[in-house]
Amino acid sequence: MVRRYELTGGKIIESQNEQSPILVYVNPSDAEKRYLTEELKLDEHTLNSSLDPDELSRLEFEPEHVAVIFKRPKNYAACDNFLFRVSSLGLFLFKERLIILLSEDIPLFEGKPFVRGLSLPKVLLSLLYRSIFHFIEHLKVINMLSDSLEAKINASMENKYLLNLFILEKSLVYYLNAINSNAMVIEKIKNNTARRSRTIPSGSASTPIPRNSSTTSTSRTTSASSRPRSIPTSCRG
Repeated sequence: MVRRYELTGGKIIESQNEQSPILVYVNPSDAEKRYLTEELKLDEHTLNSSLDPDELSRLEFEPEHVAVIFKRPKNYAACDNFLFRVSSLGLFLFKERLIILLSEDIPLFEGKPFVRGLSLPKVLLSLLYRSIFHFIEHLKVINMLSDSLEAKINASMENKYLLNLFILEKSLVYYLNAINSNAMVIEKIKNNTARRSRTIPSGSASTPIPRNSSTTSTSRTTSASSRPRSIPTSCRG
């Protein structure tokens, strides 16, 4: 499934225009994947990494675009039984187009970062910021649940509370891996920006797409888990 968005007056508005600068693919079909790899020249491995919850965050430079694989928390429901999961998000920034790949349909362009004054690079950075904020909200919920479980363990010796606490600790390990992986990508973006600002002559315009750059490593991680900002009372299918 693909959704198209326009940048109008610095705001993001959904559109039916085939030439819209922002394309959001949710769990793309085989035909959509062929279009992305054959027509838009996305690397097939990087495309699949965007949909793989076990993939590490990374930053890659291609001849015509920048590719970012970033980790984000998955939405949490009570039936997840204290297990927070993470998933991956693919961002492909061209000079005049931003392609976003997701494994599940979620609201993307909500909240303060998407209010006004946006450009394609700013939309990409706002999505990274939103993912970081989502992790922070989940960590607050995990801390709250941990305090609650510890209180129940002190009042009762039932094994189920200890098991719930162990599951919660497992979630924290997954979150730590995802957050550290994201931090490496942000550091690479900062370093690349600083390096380019030193090499661009004064008065010349810079483009958002580095041209002849090398690709970073494509290692994988082995875990995934996550959770949202509030605790719903029931699971969604």
